[in-house]
Amino acid sequence: MSKTITLDAIDLVLRVDSKSEGAIEVGNNRGPYVERVLAVTGNNPGDPWCAAEVADTGVKALGKLWPLPLTASCQALANFAKAKGCRFLQPQRGDVFLLWYPSLGRFAHTGFCIQPLPDGRWLTHDGNTSGAGSREGWMKAKQKRRFKPEDRFIRWVNLLP
Repeated sequence: MSKTITLDAIDLVLRVDSKSEGAIEVGNNRGPYVERVLAVTGNNPGDPWCAAEVADTGVKALGKLWPLPLTASCQALANFAKAKGCRFLQPQRGDVFLLWYPSLGRFAHTGFCIQPLPDGRWLTHDGNTSGAGSREGWMKAKQKRRFKPEDRFIRWVNLLP
């Protein structure tokens, strides 16, 4: 007797996402891993890659069913999600987070929400981050983030067929 094991889309995306934890740059926004990720969005070596990492993960996990645009722009993700009605004020597991940077006047970092923590922060998984959680780092890593009221969350699973 065989058992069928199924994963929902969120579980699948987060499992695929976890497989590239620890990937690093070689140079500034460069290197084999980063350049492969940037190619998914049509960007050039040296471009910021946090949003491209989200796109790459989505495509690896869901293929053509990945509902978000293949972009390396956090603001483009935010605009798309707002237009589609899937941008929210509070996070849920699997959401794509968007961090608002007042100094830039736009959303400028992204990744996946993995799980809430007892202290109110969220465990996230980000590309182009650092050990301190910056938006211009050198690796893909887990972070413990306390979101601000200006941050937003894309519930991409609502767009699946």
